[in-house]
Amino acid sequence: MSNKIKRTKIVATIGPASKNSSTLNQLIQAGADIFRFNLKHNAILWHGKIIDRARKVAKQQGKPIQILIDLPNSSFRKGIDLAVDKNVEHIALSHIKQSEEVAEFRQIAEKVKLSANIIVKIETKEALNYFPAILNEADAVMVARGDLGETIPIEKVPFVQKELILACKKAGKMVIVATEMFLSMVSAKEPTRAEVSDVANAVLDESDVVMLSEETAIGQYPVEAVKIMEKIIHEAKSWQRLGHLEIFSAKNKKFKFGL
Repeated sequence: MSNKIKRTKIVATIGPASKNSSTLNQLIQAGADIFRFNLKHNAILWHGKIIDRARKVAKQQGKPIQILIDLPNSSFRKGIDLAVDKNVEHIALSHIKQSEEVAEFRQIAEKVKLSANIIVKIETKEALNYFPAILNEADAVMVARGDLGETIPIEKVPFVQKELILACKKAGKMVIVATEMFLSMVSAKEPTRAEVSDVANAVLDESDVVMLSEETAIGQYPVEAVKIMEKIIHEAKSWQRLGHLEIFSAKNKKFKFGL
């Protein structure tokens, strides 16, 4: 059984608090697998410079790091040039509402020979309404709970998260759970107990990746956030290996979000 349980990966968003070589090095050592660059903040040249720095640090460690570029809206679609130039592994699309938008972006990516995985951020009610078609076009999905919670009743977000994870598992596509996982660690040395439970439950639900945003981009304790997240992942996976949890089957699961 233990051989079948994959380790959940960690995305660390890079920003002013984590841009220097020393912190990037520590983040990798702490367990970060993917560095996210959000083009909503800072200039394209800034991101390009730090991506190069991250690649160099990772190479020195002998642990290749993957790069995720986050395009915040349609006007930022032009980041595709940066993605091609830096040969990034993942590119995330924001505010997608229909599958045609993903297909259109994929055509552009193919023209410029961008091989990155296309991640669709699910952050609106409209995206949920057309989710099966969107999932079919996407390579991966990000459950963007912050924005999603502003477009659907907040009490439904945890259950929509579970539905999305199950749908992605059934389709064999990567799913990332994101937003406010350790928000308190922007200014605190430890997460709240509720935040610890949140991360553990995302892992137990078999999300492929969990993501840190402000915590590592502008927080006071970016390395500590990754270290604690890695410990929670290890504990949750150990609990699974001991057979304490029967994972829900995604077989024949229908797309019903109770909206």
